[in-house]
Amino acid sequence: MAGLVSDIYATPHLRKLIADENRVLAPLLNRCTGDHGLHLTAALGAEAPAIPLLGHWATVRVTGARLEGDVLGSGLEPLPFTDEAFGVVLLRHALETTARQDNLLDEAIRVLEPGGMIAITGIHPLGLWSPWVARQSRGTRPRLTWPWWWSQRLVRDDFELSMPRRLGSAWPRAGGATMGESLIGGGYLLVARKKRPAAVPLRPRVAEVPAPVPGTFASGARRHAREHIR
Repeated sequence: MAGLVSDIYATPHLRKLIADENRVLAPLLNRCTGDHGLHLTAALGAEAPAIPLLGHWATVRVTGARLEGDVLGSGLEPLPFTDEAFGVVLLRHALETTARQDNLLDEAIRVLEPGGMIAITGIHPLGLWSPWVARQSRGTRPRLTWPWWWSQRLVRDDFELSMPRRLGSAWPRAGGATMGESLIGGGYLLVARKKRPAAVPLRPRVAEVPAPVPGTFASGARRHAREHIR
C-alpha cells in the first residue's frame, strides 16, 4: 500500500513532533546535573537535548528486542549500566517501540540516581495521531499507551511527579514552526524526580570509658575514685 513506511519515526511528521518536544523539554531539564544522562529513543539519529550542567549523554535506540547506538545488545535483558549511574533519563518514544514496556521502565528507574529526573515522551493514543500511525506503519506498529499509566507507575515507585502535558499539533504535520504545549496536542510529556532516601538521624549511645587509677592510692581511695569517675 502506498504511503506505508518501515520506520515511522523517520517521517517528517514525527521529526516535527520531536522538535516540539525539545521546545518544551529544554527549560524543564536545564537544571539537571550529573556526569551522564541516558537517552533512550525510538528515532534514528535523534539528538539528546543540550543541558548546560550535564556532562555527557549515552544514546541508545530501542527497536523491538534490540538496542543500538552507543550500546549494542538485547532489549530483553537488563540495560548494561550500573545502578544509579545517570542524573537524567529521557525515554523518547522508547516505550512505544520496546518489546517489553514494563521491563524498560524498570531499568530506567534502576539506573537513575536518587534526586535524578526521568522524562517520558510519546504519541497520545487519543486524537488524530493514533489513526495516522495505524495507517502509516508497516510491520510492527508502535504501542501507544496512555500517559496516566506511566504516571501511576512512577508514583508507585516513589517519584515526585509533575502534571502530564500535551504538546505539539493536534494532527500530524510535516512542517511549520515548532509548537509548545497544547490541550489537544498529539504528543505527551511526563517529568518526574526520583526521591532521595530519607535521612536517618544517629542515636547517641552512652558508653562507659574505663579510666586508669594510680596504684599508689589506698584501696578505699581507689574505690572512691572509680565511683567518682562513673
